[in-house]
Amino acid sequence: MLSAIVLAAGDSSRMGRPKALLQWNRKPFIEHVCEALRRAGVTDRVVVLGSASREILTCWPPAGEKVALNPHPEHGQLSSLRVGLKDVSQLAEGYMVCLADQPTVPVETYRRIIEFWDENKDFLVIPRTLRKSDSRLKRGHPIIIPAAHKHLCLEGPLEKGLHWVTHHASVKVADLDVKDPEIIRDFDTPEDYAALLL
Repeated sequence: MLSAIVLAAGDSSRMGRPKALLQWNRKPFIEHVCEALRRAGVTDRVVVLGSASREILTCWPPAGEKVALNPHPEHGQLSSLRVGLKDVSQLAEGYMVCLADQPTVPVETYRRIIEFWDENKDFLVIPRTLRKSDSRLKRGHPIIIPAAHKHLCLEGPLEKGLHWVTHHASVKVADLDVKDPEIIRDFDTPEDYAALLL
């Protein structure tokens, strides 16, 4: 069984408003991510919210997602992951870590990553794609962390973030090449968002 943890607790300081609620194709970003997970067959889904939780929940009604609150989102992604891990199914063999500001990743990419992980459950799976700007392979999200490495997520230094987990000496990483530039697409600024709406 695979669980998903959607990280949506960031303060979106550069965007100036919660990125989870930015609209695209008449739906908020967070709904695009959760809908893709539902369609990909991930039944155990936890969404981690931060200081904008009330605003987000007012505008976005969960459809089967469990909602967890990170009281200290300023401590970074790893702190939100830890909050989400408290609510995932105890039967989970792996944790798909998703970003709420990646609404353009299609369900087919989620399915491909999940299928690859199904065949490589001892590995931490990271998708990567060719970046047009410099023709280099770049890693993106979502990633899948085996449940065997849960302790690393709980013990790692918060200031090091997920990088500490993905680069730990005990972790075997399997890169999955995908032809999907959306896994590395960032929406950090109003300019990034405006480009999506063109």
